[in-house]
Amino acid sequence: MPDDSLLLGFSAPLFRDPGGRLLAERQTILGLKAWRDNFSHVTAFSICHDGPAPPGWQDVEAEGIGPEVETVPLPNTYRFKTLMRQRRELSESMRVLMGKARYRTFAYGGWIGDPGEIAASVARRNGLSHAIWFDRVESQVARTEAGASLAARTKGNLRAAVFTYHENRAARAADLTLLHGATVFDHFKGIARNPHQVEDIHYTESDHAPADFIERKAAEVADGVLNILYCGRAAAMKGPLDWIRTIAALKERGISFRARWLGDGEMLNEMRVAAARAGLTGTDLTFEGFVSDPDKVREAYRKADLLLFCHLTDESPRNLIESLLSATPIIGYRDPYSAGLVEEKGAGMLVRRGDVAGLVEAVAALATDRARLSDLIRRAGASARHLTQANVFRRRSEIIRSQLNQPRR
Repeated sequence: MPDDSLLLGFSAPLFRDPGGRLLAERQTILGLKAWRDNFSHVTAFSICHDGPAPPGWQDVEAEGIGPEVETVPLPNTYRFKTLMRQRRELSESMRVLMGKARYRTFAYGGWIGDPGEIAASVARRNGLSHAIWFDRVESQVARTEAGASLAARTKGNLRAAVFTYHENRAARAADLTLLHGATVFDHFKGIARNPHQVEDIHYTESDHAPADFIERKAAEVADGVLNILYCGRAAAMKGPLDWIRTIAALKERGISFRARWLGDGEMLNEMRVAAARAGLTGTDLTFEGFVSDPDKVREAYRKADLLLFCHLTDESPRNLIESLLSATPIIGYRDPYSAGLVEEKGAGMLVRRGDVAGLVEAVAALATDRARLSDLIRRAGASARHLTQANVFRRRSEIIRSQLNQPRR
């Protein structure tokens, strides 16, 4: 067994094109490079789909990850028939991979057939030390994203029960539970056997807005329309209808603004319908869909005067940090994660989760008090300076080494 090798399960799927190339999400590739910089060898696995990849997926080999990283595509075990047919073979393959690695950590989803759940089960049965990684609380997401009908709510509650059972069992058994951000940490800290709060960031020093840009931006908001942004999926957990209600209420109050939503998702059409019913026009609000070019996304953040967010579940969304890197204050619903980011330098305004009226008041206050908005922009530009990819992956690697080197308890 190599002394410093890592077996890594990641959550975003791979895609295999007709030519046999493996394609991965850009953020996954950045993560693999960061793990490579901290371990002598990385074996990384995820489920793989055959066919065209979504926009923004990149050729793993062409991106220069190098021989230190081996990428292992798995069958799509979320398909029940595939899971039943291949689970025994897949479990044995995972056991072999685990035996070749010094350290083992798996992104954890928790649904039936989730590769992280399968890997954690294999590790438990074989008495192998391992870590699991939570990015959000999937049991909450299942409830939030259920439909309004009785049948949909019942299905959502059943799904949530499965997630909860698997999440709690895995967290209690794992030698180490890595939890992204304060909100997710607070949820699991009383459940996990060995919880550690960490971050998952793919930004470098060069991603921080420079000082001269921050000063220009702070000066330019002295007057003019208010530029409001959200960048993320149009999914129930993101509170998109609360976001539309907030925008509509601002228009009713005569606030002059331009709002943009960057991101695709299953609720995008519902958002468009809600916006039309509220009298929001293309002058007020534009839906720009998924934007794969990171430079265009950064430009959108930097042009915005504030990021408006309405997150409804316990997660640690990276878009809040992305906003701060662009000297854009964050205005939205309070949870431990968003509160921690704001409290560092005072770079935003937060209200109780679900309080649309409070959110409207906060944004309206900034629309009329441009001196305060300028101050928030400067504070945002000074925030999150310690959150760089090099720093957070180094710390996660150190935690993995120290905690998985301990005798099993």
